[in-house]
Amino acid sequence: MRSFIPLIRKEWRLLLFGFVMMFATSPGQTYFIALFSGEIRADLSLSHGEFGAVYSIATLSSAFILLWTGVLVDHIDLRKLSRYIVIGLAIACLSLAVSQNVAMLVIAIFLLRQLGQGLMYMTTTTTMVRYLESNKGKANALSGLGYSFAEATLPSLVILLLLVMSWRESWMLFASILVICIPLAVHFLLKGHDERHQQYLTSIDEDIVSDKTRKRSYRRKQWTRAEVIRDPLFYLFTPGLLAQSLLFTGFMFHQIHLVEEKGWPLVVWGSLYLLYALSTIVMNLIVGALVDRFGAVRLAPFVTIPMGIGLLILSSSDSIAVAVVFMLCMSISSASQGTIAAPFFAERYGSKNLGAIKSLGTFMMVMMSAVSPAILGWCIDRGVSMDSLAIGGAVYVAVTSSMALVAYKLSLKQ
Repeated sequence: MRSFIPLIRKEWRLLLFGFVMMFATSPGQTYFIALFSGEIRADLSLSHGEFGAVYSIATLSSAFILLWTGVLVDHIDLRKLSRYIVIGLAIACLSLAVSQNVAMLVIAIFLLRQLGQGLMYMTTTTTMVRYLESNKGKANALSGLGYSFAEATLPSLVILLLLVMSWRESWMLFASILVICIPLAVHFLLKGHDERHQQYLTSIDEDIVSDKTRKRSYRRKQWTRAEVIRDPLFYLFTPGLLAQSLLFTGFMFHQIHLVEEKGWPLVVWGSLYLLYALSTIVMNLIVGALVDRFGAVRLAPFVTIPMGIGLLILSSSDSIAVAVVFMLCMSISSASQGTIAAPFFAERYGSKNLGAIKSLGTFMMVMMSAVSPAILGWCIDRGVSMDSLAIGGAVYVAVTSSMALVAYKLSLKQ
């Protein structure tokens, strides 16, 4: 971990910017919005299914729009774009606070997902790999700690907050914090960004990459999104990189059914989330260092293998020890995907059009996370056991990891 120290000393402002922005994505994240689901449903007289439908419609709409808004990351000054996104997210918080019917709720959640989970997340990860190219893995891992810190602290704070004010007042408070605190932090932490951006533009023109595996150097191509869509290897790499969004989201969405089928105490299962959060933080740093040493493209085929192992173990027994191992394996793959994804796209396709390219990947990720609960739910309704679904998930991991390995070997010949 000593390799992180020189980077932190030199680029602490930009890294702290990434940490703050990743923390600030929380109002647009599922785990955060879900904390208020009971109050929102009761206030607007919505059933579980109706609220789920509203959330899915808003999330899928956000994914589609992100294909167009994602390119803003490539064309607008980082400081201006960050302020626009933060102000927009504050407006989204206010929109949710004043929602009086389903239509207003759909619009509010759409804005939260688009600006929080979508643009703010994309802007942050793109910034890390674009301006800290030689340390993109470690930089992405360090900024990602902001999200992990939010997951570990905000749920408890929200529960306490709801004891002293209503859910609507809470969202008004979030809007105020965002619009007052974050722009000031952005202004301070991005001081001197003009010089950094100019150095980045110069580096693109001089982007000579040393390929040790083939003992030669070459000028790296800066792909456009249209070229990425026509790249056959994109479709071999991507299913593996998205496996976490498909499988982990699906199993966690139906976790109560999983716990009931396995006969595990719910309180014990809930306590495993602390283990998950802590192990994810550690793995973020480890994988970040590995990315800078070996390359994200080279590591991509192995991202989901721990998840596959965890699913096989999950299907093997009803012991509570299995739950512990399952959560640990899931945390390894979750951290790996979160840390590798952005460096992978930058390494494979260049960083000049990274916003547009990542918007394509993010669109596919959101689509997978949106359909997986429905697919697993359909199977459960037809009597398929969670053990059988776990085995099916492990098979998916084996197939997609093999596809990614083939893609990596083919990429060496290009």
